[in-house]
Amino acid sequence: MSVIKTVLRLFFYTDVVFLYNRVMKNIAIRKNTQAILDQYDLNALKKYGQNFLVDANIIHKIAQQANITKETCVIEIGPGIGALTEELAHQAKHVIAFEIDERMKNVLDHELECHNVEVILQDFMKVNLEEVVSTIEEEDVCVVTNLPYYITTDIIKKVLTTPTRINRMVALIQKEVALKLTGEEKSPLSNMIDYVGDIKYCMTVGKSVFIPAPHVDSAVIRIYKERNMDPVLIEVLEAAFKQKRKTMNNNMKALFQNETAQVLAACNINPTKRAQELNIDDFMKLAEERRKRL
Repeated sequence: MSVIKTVLRLFFYTDVVFLYNRVMKNIAIRKNTQAILDQYDLNALKKYGQNFLVDANIIHKIAQQANITKETCVIEIGPGIGALTEELAHQAKHVIAFEIDERMKNVLDHELECHNVEVILQDFMKVNLEEVVSTIEEEDVCVVTNLPYYITTDIIKKVLTTPTRINRMVALIQKEVALKLTGEEKSPLSNMIDYVGDIKYCMTVGKSVFIPAPHVDSAVIRIYKERNMDPVLIEVLEAAFKQKRKTMNNNMKALFQNETAQVLAACNINPTKRAQELNIDDFMKLAEERRKRL
């Protein structure tokens, strides 16, 4: 019995030491982030929309929203100095992090003590995402990211419209954008989300937990992707929203020309309505009509 107690005591002690070391090395702690920035003489670059998140609790909650397991491969966009990456690596089997800022390579190589992280110095918008995902061994693939405000919608659109087996995306984005994507007002992107799955507003993140602090609050959203986007539907959405103030009768002429009135009637769509007044079912009907004419 004493041997068993000793072994249990040893395991307990080992776990405590591991947790203690993990907390002490946590990049997300404000003083640790600041120390790394000072050590490598780094400053946040406005052209990359950099704001370093310095709250370990929020980072843990972001990762939790993705339901990551030891069978998951996580794609991260913009790891920065690795605060969120560290948490993702702890929960996932494999993390692929795309970083555009070459200054971060030295930091990630030396400060990120995770064997299961692959850092790729490349602009995510130039990455062949379909090709990348096809090489991933894990069946479960998701995206978890702290997105720069200036390119948020472009990145989300790329993840949604590229045919891959990515099935969910958790992103920290500008609160205003999160409210628009989860609100009643429709846009091409919100309609794409309606088509592929659904979206949830998870939580608000105040501006005080960033270095440097942005001018506005942020929010965490989660998108579940149950199917890939229909490329014809993308074409219809882009045409419908190209000029928001114009009616569907005007905007759809780019696709249907002199058949526009007939097509709208067949889809039971009022020609005087604007794109933001329609729902995804309306656009799916238009996509079917467009497909017939291709």
